Order: sequence, then C-alpha cells, then structure tokens
Amino acid sequence: MIDQQAVQTREETILHHRERLNAVLLHIQENIDAPLTVETLAAVAGFSPYYFHRIFAAYLHETTSDYVRRIRLEWAARRLILSGDQVTQIALAAGYETPAAFGRAFKKRFQLSPRAFRRLRRPTLFATNWEPLLLQPEIRQRPGHELVYIPCVGAEADSETVWTTLKQHTGGAGGAASAIDPFEPPSYVQVRRDRPNEDSTASSKMRVDAGILFGENVSIQPRKPVGVQHLAGGLYAVFHHHGRRRDAMWQAIYKRWLPQSHVSLRDAPPYAESTAPPVVQNGRDQSIAFYVPINGSLYELQKKENQMSPTVKTVTQPDRQMISITRHVYIGELKDHLRESYEQLAALIAETGVEQDGKPVAIYHGEVNEEKNGPVEVGVPVKTVPSVSGDIKSGTLVGGSIAYVELTLRQAHFPEILGYYDIVYKWIEENGLQIAGSPREEYATSPMDNKAVMDQPFLDIVWPYK
Repeated sequence: MIDQQAVQTREETILHHRERLNAVLLHIQENIDAPLTVETLAAVAGFSPYYFHRIFAAYLHETTSDYVRRIRLEWAARRLILSGDQVTQIALAAGYETPAAFGRAFKKRFQLSPRAFRRLRRPTLFATNWEPLLLQPEIRQRPGHELVYIPCVGAEADSETVWTTLKQHTGGAGGAASAIDPFEPPSYVQVRRDRPNEDSTASSKMRVDAGILFGENVSIQPRKPVGVQHLAGGLYAVFHHHGRRRDAMWQAIYKRWLPQSHVSLRDAPPYAESTAPPVVQNGRDQSIAFYVPINGSLYELQKKENQMSPTVKTVTQPDRQMISITRHVYIGELKDHLRESYEQLAALIAETGVEQDGKPVAIYHGEVNEEKNGPVEVGVPVKTVPSVSGDIKSGTLVGGSIAYVELTLRQAHFPEILGYYDIVYKWIEENGLQIAGSPREEYATSPMDNKAVMDQPFLDIVWPYK
C-alpha cells in the first residue's frame, strides 16, 4: 500500500527545493560580475553549503561552479557580438580577475579566443553559441489540436520524468491504448504560458505546459498529473531552428523579430514543437519549430514577408570617376569616419558645382573590428573630377558585375547587417562565381542620414563578382 502522506510530503519537499533553487538561478543571472561562491549561493537558498551543493547538483545535473562558469561565458559571448565593449571590460564584468584567465576559459568553452570569436561573427557561429542573426519565419495556417500535457515551471519542462510520464499516458511507451498516430512521429510540444519577452519572468519561473499532440478522433481520459487541453488553431509565424537554445530563440523572436515586423499577436499562447522529447540532459541538438500566433490574412502576410526578405539581385555597372577619403579606422571609429568624410565630400561638390554620378559609397578594403582597422574608403561618384587636396583623393569606382541586396534602415542595424553580407557572399559562392573586389555599401541618401525612415530604402550591400 502506498503511503499517501509520505508521497505528499515528498512532493512538498521537491516544490520547496525548486522554489529555493529558482531564487538562486535568478540571483546568478542578475549578478554575473559578483562573487558567486557556494557559500553565497547557499545563503540565498537558505541551506547549509554542504546540503545546497548536493541539492543543486541533483536538480541541475552540474556543480555550482560549472553552472556559474557556463552562464558567465555564454553571457560574455553575447556581449562580444552585440556590444562594442573592450574584451578586458567584458572579462571583468563576467567575474574574471584577469583577461588572460578569461581568454583561457573562453577558448576552452568555444574553441576560439574572444577576439577571434568576435571577428568571425558568422550567422552559423552566432546560432550555435547564442541566437541567429537573421530570423525569417514561415507564415502558416494551422488547425487546432488536442494536447495531453503536464503543467511545469522552468527547467521542469525539460525533465525526462515529465516526458516519460506523458509517453506512458498516451501509449507511446508500451501503454495499452495509444493516442499517438502509429504512422506518424509524435509531436512533442512546450506551450509558453508567460510571454517569453517579459523580463519580469525569469526563465527559471516560466510557466510551460509540456505535452504530446494526439491523433484525430482519439478519446482519452486524463489521470493526474496529466491533463488534456485544446491547442488553438489559426495563423502562425513559424521559425525553424536546429540547436538546443530554446530560451535564446524565444528571446530573439520576441525582442528582435517582433518589433521589426508588421504583425500583431493573436490572443493564444506560443509553443515550440519537435519530433523528440526536449530533454536537456541528452546534450544533442534538435530540429525545433517555434509557433507564434499572429493576426491577419495568410495571403497578405506571406506577400509582405516575401517583400521584406531581401533577395540577391545582379546588375552591371560602368566604371565611374569618384572622389573619396580613405582612413584606417577601428569599429568604434567607423561611424564618425562615415559621417565626417561624406560631409567633406558633399561640401566640395556643392562648392565646385560638379554633378554627382550615383549613390555615395563606403568600400571596405579590409576587416574592421577591434583588432583590424580597415581601410575604409568613403566616396561619391561624380561626372567630372574637381580639383582635390588634402585627405580628398580622386580615383575610379570600378564597375562590372555586382550582386547586391537592398536594405531598409531597420534592417541595416548592427550586428544584423553582417548577416546580409553573408547572404550576398553565399549567393556568389553557390552560383560558382568568384569575388572580384571589396564589398561596399551604397547609400540611398548619405551615410548616417539623420532623416532616414526606418522602413524606407536606406542602403544596398554590394559585392563585385566575376
């Protein structure tokens, strides 16, 4: 006979432990640069250091020192890509006493030095270590489904115990009556009950319904702790992702894609779906579809998304005369160089009355980052070359075959713009062509235009090829 009182006491103990650990995880998240010793974290939890160490390892499947090290390094990786902070600043803010110690730990974690990691900034690297640079959803109309589920909080939704219970209940693990279609792989779903972009709700406290979709015309009688709910149908923006970082993907969708999109959210919960249980301990990447409920017409939204997603175009340009200013600049100096150089060139054009012969350009003759300083040439094509002196030189803007994408000001923000350079570069490679010159930006009006409108054409990313 089962001792119900003992079971209830054990469940209350588990809930008590989870509540204390949630407070600890939130404390770590908000105090990356503070001393995070076992003694400090045990005090936050209200446990003795010895007991806390055992409880933390049992629930999180790693030691406190390993967890803190991993969180700090992942935070540092994000800052390297999204900020212009010096590596030393990031090292100190991540709780490391010296840049050397930070460099060794970072290279062990990501197989790259901090500076090499920042310099690469490739979309694949970004997606592997944090979140994707480009978010291009598929707009899909989906019918409603019935979901066998267990309500969870935080990391509980990734628990092997939760998914084993669900599979047993639906017949997916040897049960007598299967609610899963035997001819189709089961769909494992995590429904987000708290909006992923609300900073007040820490991920460790996020309410998530872990569930399995079951087939049509199936009747099931739920038994605790399992329930059945209807997963609303309708229009969804669907994001496809391969990896493990579900929380990072949710943050990218709600904090980057949604503010830049033209859609409004529908009153239904978002959810993630995969063909394998999202058990965090297995350590393997998964293919995941993220469903965000939206309002609108499928036809109109698909049309608008296609218009907003830049496609690579090609054109042949003639050689043109150009006046320009070239400087060696690091990333922190680039904006001033673009603005000041264009102002000097525009002043000379206005003074001499020469006719402009195309868009202003910024040509990247070398890498620009914290370690490498270009050079970057800012120029204006002209019909006739005026008398030049000082920093202003005359030359030729080489024409020929170019591949390019057109961006709005909203799309041209750093670091997202780096992904569009990759789109053009990959198009040239995939079509069996060769790079024939330095990449450049051609501006609709001028670099750093203060009057530019977010959703109006702002610049073209141009790459010569042969």
